[in-house]
Amino acid sequence: MRLVFQPGEEGHAGAYHILREGVLDDVSAIFGLHVDPGLPVGTVSSRPGPFLAASGRFLVTITGKGGHAAGPQNAVDPIVAASSAIVSLQMLVAREIDPLQSAVCGLISLPCVWQLAFYSFAAYLVSFICSLHIQTLL
Repeated sequence: MRLVFQPGEEGHAGAYHILREGVLDDVSAIFGLHVDPGLPVGTVSSRPGPFLAASGRFLVTITGKGGHAAGPQNAVDPIVAASSAIVSLQMLVAREIDPLQSAVCGLISLPCVWQLAFYSFAAYLVSFICSLHIQTLL
C-alpha cells in the first residue's frame, strides 16, 4: 500500500508532478479521497457514481480603446463588453447544457487596467467550468 498526497491539487499541476516523479509506477489500482469541509472531522463518506466534478479554466482578454471619461464616444469600454460576456457565460449553462447534466460556469476574477476618469483599455475574464460529465466540458 502506498499513500500519496497530491500537492498543488487546485490548478498547480500536482498530478503531473506525481506522475513525472514516478510515484504511481507499478501501481495497479488507486483510490482517491477528497477533503470535504462539510463533514465532521474523522468522517469518511462515499456513494455510487461520480460526485466530484472535472473542471477547466480559461482566460479571455477583451481589448478596448482607452479614453477619458469626458469623451466616451472616443473610447471603446472593454468593461461593458466583459459584462455582456459574463451574462452570456451564464446563459450557456442555462440554455446549452442538458438540465440533467450538472454544470457550473463562473467568473473568478475581472481585473482591469484602470485610472480615475479614464476608460480601461483591457479587461480580463478569468473563468472556470465544472461538470460531472467530461463531454459537457468539450
